[in-house]
Amino acid sequence: MKTKTVVILVLVALVAILLLQNSGLTELKIFFWPVYAPLFVLLLVVFLLGALVGHLTAHRDRKKELKTAEEKPPHPAAPAGPPAKPHP
Repeated sequence: MKTKTVVILVLVALVAILLLQNSGLTELKIFFWPVYAPLFVLLLVVFLLGALVGHLTAHRDRKKELKTAEEKPPHPAAPAGPPAKPHP
């Protein structure tokens, strides 16, 4: 398994444990309106928003890298064959 996959699985497991341990009803004030929800719902929403922002940021960076790579001229080809031996 790739390291990235293992890290993601461990983080998902830790988030799942965190959500299960925080099931109490919580009040969240959005401007002037109180919203009552279990804490794990609020934590899950915040986690998903963070994942979405991370995904969008990574996608934006990839698009920027591709655009930059298209604008750069190609590198000259390296000479074929083994390197030349220096003359004594």
